[in-house]
Amino acid sequence: MEPTRATNIDLTAEWYFASDSALYTTLFRREIDGLVVPLTRLLEIPGTGLNTDFFAVTQPVNASDGVLKGVEAGFVYFPDYLPGVLNGLGVLGSLTVLDSQQNIPLTNSAGEIIDEEITSFFGVSDFSYNVTMAYERENFGLRLSYVWRDDFLNNNEARLFANPIGIWRRPEKSLDLQVNYNIAENATLTFDAVNLTNELQQSYYAFGDAGGPVTHNFGSTILSRTFALGLRFSL
Repeated sequence: MEPTRATNIDLTAEWYFASDSALYTTLFRREIDGLVVPLTRLLEIPGTGLNTDFFAVTQPVNASDGVLKGVEAGFVYFPDYLPGVLNGLGVLGSLTVLDSQQNIPLTNSAGEIIDEEITSFFGVSDFSYNVTMAYERENFGLRLSYVWRDDFLNNNEARLFANPIGIWRRPEKSLDLQVNYNIAENATLTFDAVNLTNELQQSYYAFGDAGGPVTHNFGSTILSRTFALGLRFSL
C-alpha cells in the first residue's frame, strides 16, 4: 500500500482575554487521497495446485479519496479572582462539527469495479464535544472530563453479506477522572479512572433509510470501568 496523503487548509483565531484564559475557533479542510478500504480484485496466483489460478481476493487497498471539513470552537477559563483554596479552579471545553465524504469502489464477483458508493468517513462523528473541570494548585492537579460523540459509520459488513450494509455505532460518552500529586521534585503520583458511569457501546445495521439501533442491533458491549494508580519519574 502507498501512504495516504492530504492537503490541509486551516484558519485559526484566538483571543486571550486573561493570563490563563482564552477563546479559540478553527476552520479546517482536509482533501485526502489514498484512503485505505477493502477492495475485491481478481488476482492470478499460479502454482496453487487447484483447478484455477484466478482468485477474487478482498484486501486493503488505497482505493478511496475523500474530503473532511469542519469547525472547532473551544475555551479555557481559569478565573483569577477566586479566594483561598478555590484559587486554581477552572474549566475547559470544545465543540467540533464535521462534514465528511469519501468514495468507496464497488466490485462484482470477478473483481471488476462497477460502481462506487459515497459515504461518510469511517469512524468520524458529525458532532462531538467535551467539558473538563480542572483544578491546579501547587503540587496537586485534578481533571474531571466528560466526552460525547454523535453516532458514526464504523465499517461496512463483510462480503458474505449483501454489501454494502453499514455498521454504525450509537453515540458514545465517557466520564473520566485524572488526579496527580507531586510527591517530590521529580516524582509524581497519578490516579486515573476511566468510564466512571459504566457506559454501554452498541452497534447496529443501517443503510439509507433502512435499519436503526432499535430494530437492527448488531452487537452490544459493556465497557469496563477502569482504575489505574501510577508513579511517574523525570530526570
